[in-house]
Amino acid sequence: MRVSVGYSENPDVAAAAREAIADAMEKGDASRPCDVALLFSTSRHDPALLGEAVAAGIGGAPRIVGGGAIGAMSNDRFGYAGDQVGLAMFWLSGDASCDIVAQDGMKEDERKAGVELGRKLRKLGTGPDTPVMLFYDAIDATGPKVRLLMATPLLAGLRDGLGFLPNLVGAGLMGDYSCTPIRQWNGAGLAEYNAVALKFGGGVRLDSAILRGCRPATGYYTVTRAEGQVILEINGEPALTFLHKLIGPAIPPEEYGFFLILGINHGEKWGQFNEENYAGRLCLGIDRERNGIVMFEPDMVAGTVFQIMYRSLDPDFVEPKMEALFAGLEGRKPAFAFFIDCAGRAAGYAGVDIEDAAIIQKIVAGRVPFLGIYSGVEIAPVLGEPRPLDWTGVFCLFSEPA
Repeated sequence: MRVSVGYSENPDVAAAAREAIADAMEKGDASRPCDVALLFSTSRHDPALLGEAVAAGIGGAPRIVGGGAIGAMSNDRFGYAGDQVGLAMFWLSGDASCDIVAQDGMKEDERKAGVELGRKLRKLGTGPDTPVMLFYDAIDATGPKVRLLMATPLLAGLRDGLGFLPNLVGAGLMGDYSCTPIRQWNGAGLAEYNAVALKFGGGVRLDSAILRGCRPATGYYTVTRAEGQVILEINGEPALTFLHKLIGPAIPPEEYGFFLILGINHGEKWGQFNEENYAGRLCLGIDRERNGIVMFEPDMVAGTVFQIMYRSLDPDFVEPKMEALFAGLEGRKPAFAFFIDCAGRAAGYAGVDIEDAAIIQKIVAGRVPFLGIYSGVEIAPVLGEPRPLDWTGVFCLFSEPA
């Protein structure tokens, strides 16, 4: 399997497609069209025009998968909240394979869409160790208020339809910080409200590491009442009242959105801290009328035990985890690196001076073609179980037999 990556920040959609393709083709296989392409762009580019321009530039009948991203990264460039386009072109060889399945209906019922997608993956012979990438449209703007589509019911349905969850990483796709509606490329054309899975086979392996940069700031507390995405009570008290007493007046509740992170420890409760055991949950906003907090996912139900996390953003913890992935290849050949980064971690948005992209670029260097995106939701295995994550970076390393 050969992969090459292209990048552009040209505001002209046709020129951006040409630049990204030309960038990728410098290290690609000019002898034939690629078999699969991953394509991501911000909402500033018209997805229909961009997809058509990329397909025409690649030639053949490429299967294009992707959609909105708040920004993109390559081996030597990155950016967000602008005109970024990221492209990865795959040439499959030997036994390497990539099957693409898509399912619509995310807007109507995420769980049902997951069930149908799981059934399609089951028909393809997907196993527990099969590498799978999952991308879904995270924004529903058809109602009076923008609604986030949920990974929790999607994954629950996927488990029901497939019988288990495979070795899966993925992202909820957004095109900008304003939640502008986006469309997706689902392998067969342009679509809306889809969940799309890429199933790799033929010796292709996927290893991943969670690069969160958060640590517990408190002891454990318990959700005692919740409705959907809204946590209404914590430790028997109204959620806002409880948190305001705990956090103090320095951070008013109106600022909890995109700031407050709750961590769910799926490992040993009182063991040594290991961020690989944590699923982070980011607060989306507050429900002042019901004295509650609104979360990105609806899985913090009554009985959920959590801690409040603080953002450490220590770059020193990243390199050992990534180097461990490369060392664990044990003679296999690295073929492609993919990074899914929470858009809230971008330095310009988070108000910090450390860019995840720059750290990853430095560590990857020229060892493997690299594409990254800034996403709304990240999905990666926590203790072997794929889970939706927030305020997280997920580094994915694809390899094949040497």
